[in-house]
Amino acid sequence: MVSRYRVEYQLKSHRKDELIEWIKGLLAVPFVLHSAADDKNNRELVRKRYAETFKAVEELVNEQVEVREQVPAEDFLHHRQRTRLAQLVPSVGAFFTRLPLEDAFALEDHKRAISARVMVAPSFNDIRHILNTAQILELRQYNNAKLVTFDGDVTLYEDGGSLTEHSKVVPFLLDLLRQGVYVGIVTAAGYDEAQKYMERLFGFMSALENDESISDEFKENMAVLGGESNYLFRYNAKLRKLVAIPTHEWIRSPMREWSESDMTETLDLAESLLRDFRTTLNLPEESTIIRKPRAVGIVPGNRWNPETKRTIRVKMDREQLEEMVLTLQRHIENFAPARRIQFSCFDGGSDVWCDIGGKDLGVAALQHYFSPDNPIKPSQTLHIGDQFAPMGSANDFKARMSGSTVWISSPQETVEVLRCLAQGFDHYK
Repeated sequence: MVSRYRVEYQLKSHRKDELIEWIKGLLAVPFVLHSAADDKNNRELVRKRYAETFKAVEELVNEQVEVREQVPAEDFLHHRQRTRLAQLVPSVGAFFTRLPLEDAFALEDHKRAISARVMVAPSFNDIRHILNTAQILELRQYNNAKLVTFDGDVTLYEDGGSLTEHSKVVPFLLDLLRQGVYVGIVTAAGYDEAQKYMERLFGFMSALENDESISDEFKENMAVLGGESNYLFRYNAKLRKLVAIPTHEWIRSPMREWSESDMTETLDLAESLLRDFRTTLNLPEESTIIRKPRAVGIVPGNRWNPETKRTIRVKMDREQLEEMVLTLQRHIENFAPARRIQFSCFDGGSDVWCDIGGKDLGVAALQHYFSPDNPIKPSQTLHIGDQFAPMGSANDFKARMSGSTVWISSPQETVEVLRCLAQGFDHYK
């Protein structure tokens, strides 16, 4: 009998990344044909077939990069459709750098023994790691990362957590700044005051203040862009804290042209839908709707447990969260005021939010704000986050439109990515 989880997962196309699923399909053929016998010759044959597959995909990616480099940006979408990769995977987005996938497979296979498996085919996570490794290899080869941006929850710290002084990621963030790389935290957390972000990042803030090996100029290469693309705060070395940057100093088109009424009406509709969900989906009565200037969301509440005599967090079911975010997306994208702006509906793992803007706009704003005369290019940008899969419910997905990306699943993976970016892959061998 097929498990309930596997049946449900296969039905939920919004959870899948079509490029990764397509590569999985390509690798399934050599796995089925050549991995039956567990002997050295067969393992070598499987490794060779896998490597050939990744080499072929690498060439398809390179073709699309060449097209992007040869045509004006406004014409790329039209020309992209004629590339072989776009014909095979219609939903695939733009690639801003080439990806050495064959070399990345060799490294990941050495580490994970992917080709040695005879019962478990190459998985979603295997391919995700290979794509990540290829992106880091390319950036390292050309020393090309000028701006590295991060999601917050599940990327820099655990969900709902903070960046403490003991966080293993902190030394790597400091090292990026020490090298003159711009560091941005582009998060959905929508606070309009710096203190809230200082509290979430207190370990990093303290380490940055006390690190005498980083010049004040380089320390000020760190910024937080909150609420997807709504509030910008930059580190001020003299004041030793984050300072709010006036909106007119960094906001860009198309955000500059959005009307207040369109944004308000969009959030009004989202709030109305969320209130309806409390009844129609039988959500816990403790769940709370929170309205902010540029966002509205529903979060789990707390309940007193008389048996343990402790306050516990009341969770909403995974199915309830997915139903809310997909329904929000469908209704709002057909709402006239919302079509004149941009918005993001996403499931944060325990809550659901609708934000004005998106991380593509947030990353692009930093590219221009940090270097207004010569904006940082998407090929010089790396965004690290955990929510890339479902287009309608993961707010890192849009960052793919503004720069290269790495898809992680935990703060520990973020540390590993930054270690490889800084030191290479020698520890793999």
